[in-house]
Amino acid sequence: MPLLAQLCVVKMNSNSLLSVDRWYAWRGFVALLGAIGVAFGIGGILMLAWILVVGELPNENGLWEAIFIGMAMFAALGAASAWVARKEMFRWTYYPIALDRKRRLVHVFRLDGSVLTAPWDKIYFTLGRGKGTFGWLNWDIRGLILDQDGVTVKETFAFCIATSRIENAYSHWEFLRRYMEEGPQAVLDAVLYCMPVDGKRESFAFSKERVFANDAQSGGLAYLIMAPFNLLHALMRWAVMRTSRIPAFSPEIEATLRPEPGDPYVRDASMNPEDLR
Repeated sequence: MPLLAQLCVVKMNSNSLLSVDRWYAWRGFVALLGAIGVAFGIGGILMLAWILVVGELPNENGLWEAIFIGMAMFAALGAASAWVARKEMFRWTYYPIALDRKRRLVHVFRLDGSVLTAPWDKIYFTLGRGKGTFGWLNWDIRGLILDQDGVTVKETFAFCIATSRIENAYSHWEFLRRYMEEGPQAVLDAVLYCMPVDGKRESFAFSKERVFANDAQSGGLAYLIMAPFNLLHALMRWAVMRTSRIPAFSPEIEATLRPEPGDPYVRDASMNPEDLR
């Protein structure tokens, strides 16, 4: 089975592999939708205010009341959209997942900044099925933390891949499995780039590159049609990165993830082209 890293690796060595989360590839998309809603809300309020003040709208037949109701509705749209944008902004740049091969542990950075740590061999790994439109981005790889009864699911996390092709999900699982079971030499050729988010924020150049990579397999016309929207997405992704905190595991966990001196399998963003480091 071919191995698919899916642009997940932040850094890798003989002891550990640090991966981005399931939503990293689309970071900024939700914030963009929220920003569009905020723009419509503010624009609607300003338009109605212009009609009321500059247009000298007479206070008769309930016209002013209608204007004020309309302004309240646009304000509600703006507030709801700001809440949506806040789902990504002022959070974390990404939510790292660390595979500790040496100790056979998995560390998962949660949404609230706490960390889930579980033994690799005690996690129940399975395919997840999402609810993407028209079947897009439906398959992912999930880890289930089970209760002592072996049935009750206490917690769930997902690795970075989200794909409409089930074979890609299997290939990504094989990449992760072979790293843990066989070591970095078994997956080295699949790691072509590393995500430059280890202890820092993405540059705008990389944000743009990562967003446009989502449509890299699209036909020429579709790619061109999506280009303006992707550019807006890249701008919003950059804004999300600028406003968000940089995640970090505790010093105790970080110490277990470091490579040994002279490790020949160290890979990180320094291997990328200079403008994408």
